[in-house]
Amino acid sequence: MDRAHPFDQTLPVRSTLAGLFFGLAYALASLSLSGFLLQRTAFDPGTSSSSVGVVLDDAAMKEALVDFVVDNTATALTDTPSQIEELRTQVKFVAEHPEGEQFLADIIHDTHAYMIGDQDDPVTITGADLVPIVRSEAVGDLPPVVLPVPRVAALVYANRVLDWLVPIGGGAALLLVLLGITAHPDRETALRWLAYGMILAALVVALVGYVVPRFVVGLASDSVWANIPARLADHALPLLIGLELLLLGGAVGIIAGSGMLRRRRRWDAPINTYRYTQDRGWS
Repeated sequence: MDRAHPFDQTLPVRSTLAGLFFGLAYALASLSLSGFLLQRTAFDPGTSSSSVGVVLDDAAMKEALVDFVVDNTATALTDTPSQIEELRTQVKFVAEHPEGEQFLADIIHDTHAYMIGDQDDPVTITGADLVPIVRSEAVGDLPPVVLPVPRVAALVYANRVLDWLVPIGGGAALLLVLLGITAHPDRETALRWLAYGMILAALVVALVGYVVPRFVVGLASDSVWANIPARLADHALPLLIGLELLLLGGAVGIIAGSGMLRRRRRWDAPINTYRYTQDRGWS
């Protein structure tokens, strides 16, 4: 009886170990890529500032900001209801105009930064900040006012976790993929596993990278300002689509490459000549 080669006995162990490496790599890669998108939507005040027009397309946020400005400047500018309505119209016009939106960019930036814990000081608006918004020097000497923005604990903790999860998790995922490919006894199967993992990562990134900031983050607070991530999630859709195409395209390419590898093995395999030998059993 032929004895099994000692190397063959390690194949199941190596396959199981490679599967463990791949599983951990898929989880870390999905979290890292999703966190990468979240950092550019729910946790990036710079994006909210540079895309202030996108943020202010939210009617509730725009109305809240206009009301706050009017309530804190009306006494210095007018005392009649009709003039207050004119002031409201003026401030609303500034908030909707592309050039006027830039006067509100710093306020939106500080609002987002304070809400997620990137800024410790409350959102303070000075009289000088209000001058270009209401278009009157009369408000320049008004004392600073604080915009009532809540600090959302869930977003603060998530923001801190992503700061180390994205770089460390991404690096660890790459290392685990290399270990999985190296450990697996069948290179073709290892490549297919890698492709399936990329497809799974694409699904998780779409759910966490878009659905969470678009529909879930706002539930963490009753404040209207918690809608900022939802607005930025829509704005970041082109980035999400590009990442999805990269993952899915890479998976298709790897599957095609593994198929070519399988065909090459068949062509390179020695021909079994036994079936071409003459059967002399009848002679």
